[in-house]
Amino acid sequence: MSKNNRKELPDFVMLRQRYNNMPPGQRAELRRVGEPDDLSFTPALYRLFPGARPDDRHRRVAFFLPWCEQSKGSPPGLGKQLVDKRISEARVLQVARARPPVDLVQFRRLVIHVEPVVDWEKFGRLLWFWEPQDKRKIVEDFYIAQFDNPNGGKK
Repeated sequence: MSKNNRKELPDFVMLRQRYNNMPPGQRAELRRVGEPDDLSFTPALYRLFPGARPDDRHRRVAFFLPWCEQSKGSPPGLGKQLVDKRISEARVLQVARARPPVDLVQFRRLVIHVEPVVDWEKFGRLLWFWEPQDKRKIVEDFYIAQFDNPNGGKK
């Protein structure tokens, strides 16, 4: 990653804290949107990124902020959390195969179901750059987590 890309990256942990400090009505605005583009007409988006002209990257991050808690430590990977919540292989692959913006909508549905605890520094970067290889990484992490827990989340 070039120095320019690092400079333009927001502090994702701080964004999650800013979200947590918003009034309930503004947090609800962010939860209610159906697609990332719907955020363009949501005042809470502009309060999350004061003074910025939010683009697709900002909208992707804001689309997920309400649904993923921040962990101070090293939380289990998203793949492990998907396995532990017994998310089906078909649902994970559906996200990976979908085209934008449907991929993000389906991914958010999984996230809402799982209620993951994430390291927002890493998760925010994944959403900020959201490329096909990021979807592939989610699939790979899911399968690797299954081998780590061959019972598929059963204890």
